[in-house]
Amino acid sequence: MTRKTLGIYGPLPDDRSGVAVYITDSLASLAAYYEHVRVTEPATDPHQFDQVLYHLGNNAMHHEAFRALAARPGPVILHEYNNIDYYLSCWDRLPPAERDRFLALAGQHLGHRFDDRTALDRYLDARPELDPYSLDMGVESIAIGQATEILVHSAEAHHVLARRHPQARIQRIPFGVHPVTPQRRTDLLAAHGVPSGAFVFATFGFLGAYKRIGVLLDAWRQWHDRPADAVLILAGEARDGLTVPDDPTIVHTGYMPDADFDQLLVSVDCAIQLRGPWLGETSGPLTKLLAHRRPVITSEITGLRLLDDTRDVTYVPVGGSEVTDLTRALRARYARRPSARRFDAAYTWEAWAAGVFLALDQAAPV
Repeated sequence: MTRKTLGIYGPLPDDRSGVAVYITDSLASLAAYYEHVRVTEPATDPHQFDQVLYHLGNNAMHHEAFRALAARPGPVILHEYNNIDYYLSCWDRLPPAERDRFLALAGQHLGHRFDDRTALDRYLDARPELDPYSLDMGVESIAIGQATEILVHSAEAHHVLARRHPQARIQRIPFGVHPVTPQRRTDLLAAHGVPSGAFVFATFGFLGAYKRIGVLLDAWRQWHDRPADAVLILAGEARDGLTVPDDPTIVHTGYMPDADFDQLLVSVDCAIQLRGPWLGETSGPLTKLLAHRRPVITSEITGLRLLDDTRDVTYVPVGGSEVTDLTRALRARYARRPSARRFDAAYTWEAWAAGVFLALDQAAPV
């Protein structure tokens, strides 16, 4: 029996994007159900496939997926439902109707009428206390209105979207993770100049402002009674002008190949994966940590509520006391020695593919 073709739209293989890696990792498991085609050519007609799957995130790398969705409704994996940055960064490439819809949503949320993008920019420039990328103004309604099925990973994100959009078909699916068998911890740490007996905290990924690296460094400095064997690793490429302090307890690895990155990720004693008050974030490093049952400190925002059982997770609120709360969390995690590493089979890509196939099979016909 001939399998259906599945056109997959999202960031391209060479894009430096977590969603691009996610798509690559998913393909082998999808092959059990579909003759899949990862779309790499701009403006590829989605109607040529029996079925489609759109990966939507929050930057210009998702433009082709958004445009294909507008041309042909279909199932969507919402990696970030508060995708304001996509619309702002691709403004000149949006059709007039979507610009108008965006401005209407901004106006409803802010209580002000905006006739064009210039008016919105002037309004925001005059109010520096407003972070335009954190405004939860319901912009996801544009994509949800075009989709036949919405798939999310977070239970809390599912709850929020189902309440906002009761007519939409919204399902939760697993987040796929490949099991990682680490090398000897001693060798891994030695490669970065870290003593084998250290208690290792680490943060992973591109080290930009949205990862709240400044908050983490402030909390690390504020931990005045920090034990001598505590080490902080910044694992990833520096962004946004980050300057790493000249501190022997802080190690910056720089960019790491994926295999080395994953080896270190599952070997640390506690990870810190923070975010600003954005919503709907899909975090590959965070999910890999949870899948391997590694202790992690993360931000208390909707999209990062990826685990119902929180014994491995400490949630830190975003707000005025964030640095103090994070310092307290670091101290508490040091006092609780991490449990043994194990892989949770609920995170396998096979489980993910089965969930996606069932959702697509049940999706409303176009």
